[in-house]
Amino acid sequence: MAAQPTPGGVVEALEAQARAEEAVGNWVGLLETLSTLATLLRELTDESRARSALDQAYQVAATVTDQPGIDPTLHQLGFLYFLQGGWDRALELYHRALALQKAAGDRTGIAITLGAIAEALQGKGAFRKALDAYQESLALKTELRDERGVTLTWNNIGTIRARMGDLSGAMEAFETSLEIQERLGDTLGRAVTLANIGGIYLRQGRWSDALRALEAALVVYERAEDPIGMATALTNLGLVQRRLGDLDGAYQRHARARTLIEASGDLLRATIPIHNMALIHEERGEYREALRRMEEVIAIDKRIGHPDLRQDLETFGRIREKLDRLRDEPPSA
Repeated sequence: MAAQPTPGGVVEALEAQARAEEAVGNWVGLLETLSTLATLLRELTDESRARSALDQAYQVAATVTDQPGIDPTLHQLGFLYFLQGGWDRALELYHRALALQKAAGDRTGIAITLGAIAEALQGKGAFRKALDAYQESLALKTELRDERGVTLTWNNIGTIRARMGDLSGAMEAFETSLEIQERLGDTLGRAVTLANIGGIYLRQGRWSDALRALEAALVVYERAEDPIGMATALTNLGLVQRRLGDLDGAYQRHARARTLIEASGDLLRATIPIHNMALIHEERGEYREALRRMEEVIAIDKRIGHPDLRQDLETFGRIREKLDRLRDEPPSA
């Protein structure tokens, strides 16, 4: 039996392939190889070399956009920047892909890219612009009779409206999505929507409704082995359990969510369960542990340019003040 190539050997092979493609001017192939290389290096936690490969691909993409079939590669490259919080570069690449798709009359590609643009705008905290992009994508998907795409976009619109504080608009969007999913028999999609509806119940203080919706969603996610879906449901379940005073159960939910998200490499979502773990430590009076968790959150915020950095710094400052007051208190008799 032939020996399986080592990760290091695969990296070296990809690097050699990239050099060969660059030498002959195969720019689409070079971009695909560099994207694959960056993804592998990220999985190997070699962030410096991953960033180098990604930046090289970005420089190529900046000068070569007239090759047939380059728009899917621009999309893939934009997604890699999205995962690292490189919102502006992701948006630039998505917009280049969008221009090529419009020139080619690729309405399906346009609808997909508009959704990606909306996700990057959401990452930047530009919710109104993100909502506009999602609605434009929704109109195209409706015209194309892409019902699965429509239900996904309604879910995304609900998420944006919730972030903007429009809970009734969010619930309306989620219920529209759920109705389509039930008609299609889309079990996994239904789990996504139930988790989102559970999140709205959570914000409305409807704890029993939230637990029921989220537990139902988690069961489906676990059967489908969907780590991000599981993490989303677990995070919201943790929030509900904290509200009900079950701090141990809540902490376990957030810790499991963190493990799942970090394994997926999604830094944007990783801050959420860590932040919630910090708040539980704070509530228990474990201020040093709370500060350690917030330091992790802030380090990620700075690394990816997270829009919540200022808010997280304020949380850190509040916890630090509590610890300082505790130190200054005279010992009890």
